[in-house]
Amino acid sequence: MAVRILAATGDPDAARALLGLLGQLPGAEPGPAVGDSTALLDTLARAAETGLDELPEVVVLHDAIGPMPALDLIRDVALRFPAVGVVLLTADPSPTMLASAMNVGARGVIGLPLSYDELGARVEAAAGWAAGVRRHLSPNRASLPAVAGGALVAVAGAKGGVGTTVIAVQLALAAHASGRSTALVDLDLQGGDIASFLDVQFRRSVADLADIADVSSRVLHDAMYVHESGPALLLAPADGERGEEVTDRSARLVLAALRQRYEVVVVDCGTQVTSANAVAVETADAAVLVTTPDVIAVRAAKRMVRMWDRLQIRKPQDTTTVVNRHTRSSEIQPSLIGRITGTKIAASVIPAGFRELQAVIDAGRLQDLDNRSTVKAGIWALAGELGLVAGAPALPAARGRKPRRGDRGQVTLETLGMTPVILVTLILVWQAVLAGYTFTLAGNAADKAARAAAVGGDVPAAARSDVPSAWDIRDLNVSRSDGQVSVSLSLRVPVLFPGAISFPVDVDGHAGTVDEEPPR
Repeated sequence: MAVRILAATGDPDAARALLGLLGQLPGAEPGPAVGDSTALLDTLARAAETGLDELPEVVVLHDAIGPMPALDLIRDVALRFPAVGVVLLTADPSPTMLASAMNVGARGVIGLPLSYDELGARVEAAAGWAAGVRRHLSPNRASLPAVAGGALVAVAGAKGGVGTTVIAVQLALAAHASGRSTALVDLDLQGGDIASFLDVQFRRSVADLADIADVSSRVLHDAMYVHESGPALLLAPADGERGEEVTDRSARLVLAALRQRYEVVVVDCGTQVTSANAVAVETADAAVLVTTPDVIAVRAAKRMVRMWDRLQIRKPQDTTTVVNRHTRSSEIQPSLIGRITGTKIAASVIPAGFRELQAVIDAGRLQDLDNRSTVKAGIWALAGELGLVAGAPALPAARGRKPRRGDRGQVTLETLGMTPVILVTLILVWQAVLAGYTFTLAGNAADKAARAAAVGGDVPAAARSDVPSAWDIRDLNVSRSDGQVSVSLSLRVPVLFPGAISFPVDVDGHAGTVDEEPPR
């Protein structure tokens, strides 16, 4: 997430050095430096008049600023603008100065000369604290994440081959497409395939962060790869045995650092429970368990849910199960899977689409999945349901609402896909009705014409009497033989709309009766 930083120092040289380092911090947006305490307070006051979101998250304050003493200025800022984190820059970073700064409301102290790593760590901590305060002050507090930083989604598979990585990648792409900064983490430490699905060759991995006690923005930036499609990737190690280096403690530190920097963090946890991905499932705002509608996968999903519950990682009612490769004809429907596993069932089901996925998976270009793909539509609908896209409810709110069961999302997708077939079928049925009606009209017209001919009446008028004007009578013939009168005629079959267009096909009608006309 972007962090707006305001530098406050009266020393031009210190201002240049400070702004230079701040500009190198990942995600930092430093503004022009202010030169004294009056300018600082005026700048903050103008921003506060516009709204809470216009205030900078962090103020880096040099202790040599004037005319107000630095500690008094920090106290004033903390009282008037509690949603701003203040970091003190001083040549005397002694314990006494640290205690004094903290007592008046500072969120950190940085010693001179400036150090990039120390500056990044203090600014990041202050920004996280400011974000927490703003959540509590926001009128939409209930819809915001329950922990500091971005939303974390853990995606795990009931068993191998159910589509866990495809769903994790597409969720991250959906979040990024909605304008949110997004990180995609591969914690399937021994068999992670995100790099293969996105055709990435990158030497760094999450294992390189395992022994680092303080995961700063710079360290995190060096270990991640920004993909051409937008999301930043933190990959699994190329050598599977290195996955053992990633402990639960290191995973917790890495995920906390990612949440401070990105608005959405999607974690592919694979299908095996390790200490690292257990941390992701435990701390996630939403834990997504992927299964397919077959007996083996559903049994595996039930085992996974029970294991998470026994290990106190996550309760079944806090887990969302997503049904992949779903069809209307499946004997095992989502509602049944929900009852078996005891979990919530996502309203968005993902249809089977092997042909849609095959080409992009083989090419390692999952980001190129066609927008018309029903698989992509299903996963992106799931992203909206989880609150990953802008404008959708945030994750905790989604966790608390009553799940919608059934397969209504799949019904919508399949109905849209079947619409052309339905229309063609209706047209053919209607045309068949017109053809049958034409046969009826031809027979009735011939019968009436024969009766009129038998008594010497107006044959054309009798034939036309019950035939709508949109049908044309053709080839009307009357013949007499051996005391019998016979009539034959033809009617054209209209196309869809009678009176507009007709088929070049005639329907014949024949009728005969006793000739009652006296001989001449």
